[in-house]
Amino acid sequence: MKIALGESSYGNIFLGLNQKDVNVMCGICGEAGANFGYRVDLQLIRRMCDSLAHRGPDDEGQYVHEMIGLGQRRLSIIDLNTGRQPIGNEDNSVWVVLNGEIYNFQSLRLELEGREHIFSTNTDTEVIVHLYEDFGPEFVTKLRGMFSFALWDKNRRLLMLGRDRLGKKPLFYTRLGQSLLFASESKALFQDPRLKKELNPEAVHDFLSFKFIPRQEDLFTGVYKLPPASYMLFQDGEITISRYWHLRYETNFEMSEEEALTRSEELLTESVKLRMVSDVPIGAFLSSGIDSGMIVALMSKMSRTPVNSFSIGDKTQGFNELPHAAVIAGEYDTNHRELVVHPEAVKILPDLIYHLDGPYADVPALPMYYVAKMAREHVKVVLTGDGGDESFGGYDRYLANQILVHYRKLPLALRRELIPFLLNMFREKTARKSWRQSIRWFNSMSMLPEGESYARGISFFSFENEQKKMLYTPEFQSRLEGVNSLDGILSRFTDDHVRGQLNKMTFCDLMIRVPEYSCIKIDRITMMHGLEARSPFLDHKLVEFAATIPPRLKLKKAKRKYLLKEIAKRYLPGEIVGLPKQGFGSPINTWLRGGLKGFSNHLLRDDSLLVQHGLLNQKYISSLLDGHASEKVNNGNRIWSLVNLEIWYRINFGDRDPVSTRENLKDRFHSLDYKR
Repeated sequence: MKIALGESSYGNIFLGLNQKDVNVMCGICGEAGANFGYRVDLQLIRRMCDSLAHRGPDDEGQYVHEMIGLGQRRLSIIDLNTGRQPIGNEDNSVWVVLNGEIYNFQSLRLELEGREHIFSTNTDTEVIVHLYEDFGPEFVTKLRGMFSFALWDKNRRLLMLGRDRLGKKPLFYTRLGQSLLFASESKALFQDPRLKKELNPEAVHDFLSFKFIPRQEDLFTGVYKLPPASYMLFQDGEITISRYWHLRYETNFEMSEEEALTRSEELLTESVKLRMVSDVPIGAFLSSGIDSGMIVALMSKMSRTPVNSFSIGDKTQGFNELPHAAVIAGEYDTNHRELVVHPEAVKILPDLIYHLDGPYADVPALPMYYVAKMAREHVKVVLTGDGGDESFGGYDRYLANQILVHYRKLPLALRRELIPFLLNMFREKTARKSWRQSIRWFNSMSMLPEGESYARGISFFSFENEQKKMLYTPEFQSRLEGVNSLDGILSRFTDDHVRGQLNKMTFCDLMIRVPEYSCIKIDRITMMHGLEARSPFLDHKLVEFAATIPPRLKLKKAKRKYLLKEIAKRYLPGEIVGLPKQGFGSPINTWLRGGLKGFSNHLLRDDSLLVQHGLLNQKYISSLLDGHASEKVNNGNRIWSLVNLEIWYRINFGDRDPVSTRENLKDRFHSLDYKR
């Protein structure tokens, strides 16, 4: 079969297969019995699908036969006619449901047709069943894309679950007696009344440290995340999990700068091209940064009609990126739309946290909610700039940890006594970054070993020290005996296969922080609006190549993301390339001293369920609120983490069901005064 490359009526790239059958974003779920006598309840699968309806508002499908049940909710990117899931092979002995996109499915299909496989649809989903027939579970190594899937082999009575290499698409599971349940979001698992909600103290502990959970356990005891780059086999009641991909940092020290520039640009261009396969309007999230700017630039060069771009900002000084985003939009004449957020934006927190399935405390989640909602009014697919910082050395902390090597040479007495004394003579600033904050961070990190300084550098509440002891009640602290949040990070940082400080930091971020922090935000927030997000920088081919680039080309002359900025000069105005890193943000420190002061007091001081249930110490929480309000210290991120945890806890452990609690909180939040 010859595959032609052309353009749709929307000016976006598509491939010349019958586009009425190309796959879609969705939510998947199901149950498999441990033995042949088990019978799956169709109504359970339907309830699980209903709980995922926001991920796929256009259609649904189920396959239930004796000991297996598969379900899927579908978001139509193309007008699908024959691509409804679940999809079976020629004799219906293998069935699959897929959440995501297999970008190389056309070449895989040609290969499989050459091996005499017969296709009944043109979806990317169907290549999975035929690949499995020929190659068994290891077929997953052939897939290029973002995906989670469930495959049932009727003859072997085997369930296979799989997840993409960088964890862009989620998959949760739990074991219940004689069966295993799985779903794209953990809320679907609780449609089975046998599964009871029980708080996992270790996961709460990790969340308060990092704002994400670096282990595979969920916030609910007994619920687990399938690790990225892994597949699970469930057969005869036994679970086996195998990892099929490892990111190798085999640095090519002989690589020239020109070679690195050329190959990086080629792979990024290819990645964008693959992700523009669509026959519906497509757009991009656009910040003032070079990552999203380059995505928009490349999209514009590949499309005959203007790209749809969407930006969001805040009028507070230092946080408003709209003017610079508009410069990029103007450069490429995009259909540009923008929105300004205010403190009242927090009114959507109950909805946001309900759909996130957890207390996601990344402040930019708020503006992303609104930009995703705005984008969905015009497109069904957006490309994002996520992932460029991790592969190409873009974060301040990468450079800062490199400088720490030299800073540690200062006398210990100077760092331990004199510098803190001098810093305390100055009042804390509300700005996003201040010289005092930077020096305080440097000074405290210089006291720690290399790996620990990295881990603490991405933390918000200190680990096993006085800060946590003051926050927790003695009863809750006793449930965490011997638990150290640091372990989940250091296990990756000390990996013997990765050498060099910068490589170790980026490796940790790509293996832990990207799937458990960045991808959660991208997936859940876009999916709650029925919007598909694609991230070209997280293409595993590009990530693999970036891992071979010498660190000297990533942080050259103390410049973050040097290599990517050199490429950006070919696409973006000079004023954009030279800007400091910003991205989607919100001035949470300022908000919590102004319009959100009463809001945070209401949740954490007046009516905290976490305090009432004996988990957290009210006196210490009040001291955080008071210290922040007095401008003695910036506690904004800590307070925001507690606000999110409080709302999530109320939704799941209050005296009403989660949906009713969410609606009640929404009503209360709308009545609060955000101008105090």
